[in-house]
Amino acid sequence: MMKYDHDVLIVGGGPAGLSAGMTLGRMLRSALICDDQRPRNAPSAHLNNFPTRDGIHPAEWRKEARRNLEKYSTIQTVDARVLSIERTDEGGFIAELSTGDRKTFRRVILADGLQDRLPDAPGFKELWGKSVFHCPFCHGYEARGLALGTVANGAMAAHALPMHFGLTQDLVLFTNGPADLPAELREAMVHRKVELVETRIQALLHEETVLKAVALEDGRIIKRDALFAAPMLPFETKSSLGEMLGCEKTELGLFKVNEMNETTVKGVYAAGDNMTRQHSVLHASGHGVTAGAGIVSDMLYGEFMR
Repeated sequence: MMKYDHDVLIVGGGPAGLSAGMTLGRMLRSALICDDQRPRNAPSAHLNNFPTRDGIHPAEWRKEARRNLEKYSTIQTVDARVLSIERTDEGGFIAELSTGDRKTFRRVILADGLQDRLPDAPGFKELWGKSVFHCPFCHGYEARGLALGTVANGAMAAHALPMHFGLTQDLVLFTNGPADLPAELREAMVHRKVELVETRIQALLHEETVLKAVALEDGRIIKRDALFAAPMLPFETKSSLGEMLGCEKTELGLFKVNEMNETTVKGVYAAGDNMTRQHSVLHASGHGVTAGAGIVSDMLYGEFMR
């Protein structure tokens, strides 16, 4: 039987990967967590909606989570990027790391998340996570009562607009082009006095990281304090490792998984933003636990019954 360097390769050192590592460590499984230091929430100064950690800086959360893993001798963390993963003839996996190492594993967890895609207009990238947000549950409380804008169209606008209106009644919908909205949503917007702006956004005007206004291509300037920008679909994963392994995706660009977060490729699991639309630190952590538990159950059952 082939001897592996580790039981599990965990690609990504964010909430999903670190939580998966703890779950594996508590059941004496070995894992290597590869963290390329590109967390999705790096632009944000705080993470929220996480009991006992509400408002903590994301970097501090990750630092503390890594400290928690130190007592598990079977779990190792390396600051490295996974360049490639291939299945071995024995059914395991071999991965090439940016450190130059090649290591073997029995299972893989893809937990490196998504790459946010933003409108091309100047200001979005600079303000992302500071005055332009993706999630009202993560950032809405801090933006309550402000002059807000929703950047969305179609089904995403219909989903997001009512939630944003729950935070403020001073709301503008920017479709950033011709609107594709159901009639009932348009009627509700008129009733709620939500302005519809179809003109494309030219730039976001800001002072440092504070949004001041939205500049439109027709010359209009609309003052806003913050924006919520709906995701551009399909979602884009941070790496192509899943594609290399043959993992199937949904029409939204997310990995197809079963109830234990195993993908369509045997032995490859996904956890975090890359397999669900529930994009928060708490959800990612929970999905990491599920993937870790699924691997433990599968591996130990196989060993016990052998």
